[in-house]
Amino acid sequence: MDPSHSASTSRHGVPRVLIVDDELDHAEICAALLRRRGYKVAVACTGLDAVELAAALKPDLILLDLFMPAVDGFSTAATLHEHPDTSKVPIVFLSACGDDNLHTRLTALGGRDYLPKPFRAADLIACVERSLAWPVT
Repeated sequence: MDPSHSASTSRHGVPRVLIVDDELDHAEICAALLRRRGYKVAVACTGLDAVELAAALKPDLILLDLFMPAVDGFSTAATLHEHPDTSKVPIVFLSACGDDNLHTRLTALGGRDYLPKPFRAADLIACVERSLAWPVT
């Protein structure tokens, strides 16, 4: 799928994706996969950086790791959800952990989807495409 000619085309032309993960190697692998698919990608390694980048870049989608040091993904998502410039940006949560109550909690924080780690490249691409195709609410 070519993001520049899809239902997921953003207000910027090519969809912008912000990846937030304290594991830089993991974030860069995801970024490279998405860039090869034609997406514009930015990477943040902390929740604080993510909030600043999201406000500046106005991404169409955020991939957010849940468990990071200092400011975790839950707090980061809550901050993004409260800010007028980022409150409607869909979030896909990434994590190696999960529990029965996680889906409800993540949906309340603007979660569009949840991708458990480790995941295959095809699963990441499918999740991003699916998430960008949904209308912003």
